[in-house]
Amino acid sequence: MRKKQNESVPIALFVVLLLLLTAGAGGIAWAAKNDGIDFSFLQKKETKQDVKQQSDAASAPQEPQVEEDPMEQLPVPEKELRKIADTYGENFGILVSEGESSVAEDIYCADLLYQVDYSNGQVQLNSRTKELYWVYRDDVKTEETRLTERELIKKAKEYLAMLQIEQEYGHIVRRIDAAANRATVIFQKVIREEDKLYSDYEAVKMTLSMQNGELITCKVFSLPLAEQEGQQLTDTQAIAAVLEEEPAAFAARKAKPELIVSSPFVWGEQENYTSRIVWKLQGDRMVYYVDAYNGNILGKLSIEQDNTKP
Repeated sequence: MRKKQNESVPIALFVVLLLLLTAGAGGIAWAAKNDGIDFSFLQKKETKQDVKQQSDAASAPQEPQVEEDPMEQLPVPEKELRKIADTYGENFGILVSEGESSVAEDIYCADLLYQVDYSNGQVQLNSRTKELYWVYRDDVKTEETRLTERELIKKAKEYLAMLQIEQEYGHIVRRIDAAANRATVIFQKVIREEDKLYSDYEAVKMTLSMQNGELITCKVFSLPLAEQEGQQLTDTQAIAAVLEEEPAAFAARKAKPELIVSSPFVWGEQENYTSRIVWKLQGDRMVYYVDAYNGNILGKLSIEQDNTKP
């Protein structure tokens, strides 16, 4: 069958154009190869420009990094705090002729601490209230026991009076470490006398030498009781609150309920500088802390991890 003439023309044109383009590309390549045409100057120019920019950047003046002086974070002038720290140090037998000051933090204090390290001890102040937070002396003799428990309590009360704390502490806990010749005396705030409810978190904790009654350590805790509304739950209601969430909590042993004052730090809650009344319940493997008023499980720890004392 004979083809129409207008159908063969485009095909012919396409073939001609393809031949011309191929020849042109080959000619350029041949010329570049045989006539020494060099296109690398473009790359060289670009590389020199990059080097110049890098050199300029390296030689440019750098902004100096100024470290903030930690003392500038203090809400009270450092000179005033140092004078107070030295006074406490002298009162407790610390040599304050020399001392290096710094700032510190502690899990039980919401405020920044002003700290002075002396040759034989350390003093920390709450930088906001200017009150003593911690004192430590490392050269107190504890080679033997000479003082009676009554004499140690008397000395501890004298030290407490020196702190000039407005808070009243109506309960005293005594712990004797005969092997170390040391006594721990804790002045606790009374929360509810009829329930024998005392707070370790609004308290002053001291360690004294049983040899001479000198103060070894002292720490002031001030985590006020949070407001808890409603009627206090019984131990049975607290146990029921745990069983509602964990039916097998007391499968192997009977729950041991204890009404105490505790702190969120105990069960791992950070930056909550309060305390509260809770039911502490020991189960088969875990210890549960239940809010004594709303029945919420505030936290739980393994028996091995549990530690309710600051």
